[in-house]
Amino acid sequence: METTTTTTTTRNITLSLPSPLIRQAKVYAAEHDTTINTLVRELLQEALSRDDRARSAADRLLAIAHGGPYFTIDPGSISREELHERR
Repeated sequence: METTTTTTTTRNITLSLPSPLIRQAKVYAAEHDTTINTLVRELLQEALSRDDRARSAADRLLAIAHGGPYFTIDPGSISREELHERR
């Protein structure tokens, strides 16, 4: 059985945040036994994942729309009586 491991290179970035927000984040992280770094990473992953899922759903809807059905009749040419005609 072959196991593949994926290594991800991490890079440091600098964020400028208001001091009160940093204090709140530190307290929150401590209360949840995590770090601000982990909080930021998880929030970014969640936001990007949600965006990817929305884009994927839109692509699926467009594929369905492109697949038909196609109508050869102009909907504006149907009279009200024809539209509500009982068969």
